[in-house]
Amino acid sequence: MAFKFKPLAAAVLFAAFSVQAFAATKTLDGDHFTITYDEAVIGLFGAPSLVNSSLVFGNIGGSPGFAAQTASGIKFTNSTFAFTITADQGYKLSGFNLFEAGDYAVIGGDSAVLVGGQLRVKPVGVSAMTSQITATAPLSTKTSFLSYATTDWEAHASVVPATALTSATVSIENILGAYVPAAGYAFIEKKNVELGFMLSAVPEPESYAMLLAGLGMMMAVVSRRRNKRS
Repeated sequence: MAFKFKPLAAAVLFAAFSVQAFAATKTLDGDHFTITYDEAVIGLFGAPSLVNSSLVFGNIGGSPGFAAQTASGIKFTNSTFAFTITADQGYKLSGFNLFEAGDYAVIGGDSAVLVGGQLRVKPVGVSAMTSQITATAPLSTKTSFLSYATTDWEAHASVVPATALTSATVSIENILGAYVPAAGYAFIEKKNVELGFMLSAVPEPESYAMLLAGLGMMMAVVSRRRNKRS
């Protein structure tokens, strides 16, 4: 008798997994584009939101945060966020601009920190376009235990396709590093990540037809005027 309930149990389990899979996919509707991502693999970035034409990560890392720190040796922290972006009909994606910011503190002459990673844009059937995430200024300011203070940093990356895209898979790979060879301390944290999108309007076929029709009418008028003069 028990085996008769197995198909029902299997159906319930399948439905449960289907609901979980569906719930993991999030969609954000922007101005002339749509973004989809898997909320189960957002990593240290936290859930993003759209502000105008930018993807903004507001709660980066949560607690203890997206950071790397050490008092001895090397420490790396990394996380990658990926999503698919699709332009609405009549528009194309013409650029991707990444801005990141945070702060750091370094104690010890040879101690150091770094920020790195990659912005990657991969259209279907086309090779990926990449840009390295680089700090806008050297992360070389030192502090001390008695007068401890952090220093702000910023980093950028940009991808501009040679041909505007209708859709692409985009990934932001972030790497933070801290290094102390002997005595000292090194700390770096990421606090802000914003990815801006540039879109360009593409005339619809009807617009091209109207343009050609208008040019044709203008040429006809010019031709008639020439005929009258002759």
